[in-house]
Amino acid sequence: MRFLLNLISFTLLCLLPYTSWAQSNSPRESRKMSLQECIDLAIKNNITVRTTELNVLQSQVALEQSKADLLPSLNANTNFQYNVGRTINPFTNEYVSQPIRQQNLGITANLELFNGFRKLKTIKRNRLDLLGNQYGLETQKNEVTLDVVEAYVQILLNQELLRNAQFTAQSTQNQLERTQRLVDAGSLPIGNVLQLESQRATDELNTISATNNLALAQLQLEQLLLIPEDEPIAIVEPTVDLPDSTELPTSAYQVYQQSVTNLPQIKQAQTQVDAAQYGISIAKAGFYPSLNLTGGLFSQYSSIAPDQIPASGSENVLTVLPTGDFLVVPNNVPGLTPGDRLPVFTEQNLPVDFTENTYFNQLDFNYQRFLQLRLDIPIFNNWRVRSDVANARISLENAQLNELNQQNVLRQTIEQVYLNVRANAQQYQAAERRLAQFERAFQDTERRYQAQAIDVYAYNQSQNDLTAAEADALQAKYNYLLSLKVLDFYTGKPLTF
Repeated sequence: MRFLLNLISFTLLCLLPYTSWAQSNSPRESRKMSLQECIDLAIKNNITVRTTELNVLQSQVALEQSKADLLPSLNANTNFQYNVGRTINPFTNEYVSQPIRQQNLGITANLELFNGFRKLKTIKRNRLDLLGNQYGLETQKNEVTLDVVEAYVQILLNQELLRNAQFTAQSTQNQLERTQRLVDAGSLPIGNVLQLESQRATDELNTISATNNLALAQLQLEQLLLIPEDEPIAIVEPTVDLPDSTELPTSAYQVYQQSVTNLPQIKQAQTQVDAAQYGISIAKAGFYPSLNLTGGLFSQYSSIAPDQIPASGSENVLTVLPTGDFLVVPNNVPGLTPGDRLPVFTEQNLPVDFTENTYFNQLDFNYQRFLQLRLDIPIFNNWRVRSDVANARISLENAQLNELNQQNVLRQTIEQVYLNVRANAQQYQAAERRLAQFERAFQDTERRYQAQAIDVYAYNQSQNDLTAAEADALQAKYNYLLSLKVLDFYTGKPLTF
């Protein structure tokens, strides 16, 4: 008994890795996704959309920076130097020949008071640039949306074609089984079975082709969504109601009037024109003077300063001090002996209080403040401003041409879409009428074949004609559906079924 239990346990342990491998390699269940879910996922994963979003973020940064340029700037600086050899003593302004360690410290603030309104106009232009990039992002999302709708409709078409091929193959198989029984009973020749078997092989080939086309359509959608192949999806099949051609807009120009004021690519072109106009004003600001206000704090330290330095804030008093020079008394000066040397004195304002020469005491003693108002008047700058204005005017004209081109492209696209919708509606109606005729013809052919009034060749020909008519009708139906969705996009309707 124990041996049997050990054998069972060992077998289970051996099968456990295989079971795990089988589970990990079993086909994954497809995820059901609607059209809107596919659109949202494609927009989220699309690399071009994400790159355009980064352009929007850069525009936001540029706008915030242009606003911050209105604020004053504040910067601190310091430097340290070590001099050996003949140099100037910063305290006495005399040349000395000894090593000196010296450090300078300062804080400077600057505010531009006037610059021809360049900064204000730059803010307005950057705001338009941000708006234009946001419209560009919406344009890119719309392009992705149209690609997803086309791929989605293509899957719907191929699913219908696959079901049609499978139904035809099953019909042929059923007819083959009935014919086989009649041949076995001696009612029909063996040639009927052989002909139906060849038809069954053709139907199998058509089914395989339809399956491959569906797989390719699904792969195209998965690639648009950036989903790996090992994560299959299955689309939700909507109920499709195709309107009559009388429900369509009366003209392409009517659709154009609706879309020209709503589509983001047109709005982007318009904002680019407005931004280019501000570019001219910004360039013209170079003709105006600029006024700047600058203030700062400054101090320094020197290693060869005297041991005692005036205390910060000490008052100066008038003091008489000997200069170290002497004056020789000339002859005939009453009361003085000729040839005597008299000391020379001078009056100086000297501080009363002194303090030790420490690092911070010296910085406090050398503390300076300044305020500067600077006016720059442009006179001649190698025609640079004139060239900037000329380039800005060229940019404006280029933006205006781009706006005109976008409008023309939109109008031509809508004209083509509207014509496609009209043509596809007519083709769909004609294909439906043709399909109805072939269905009645096949029903008659099937009754006559059952009654052995016609041969199997006529039966197969009628079935093939019906299959081709069904495929044409499906193709016309989904061509009409896709063109309708594109037209809905340009008229501002939601892209739903």
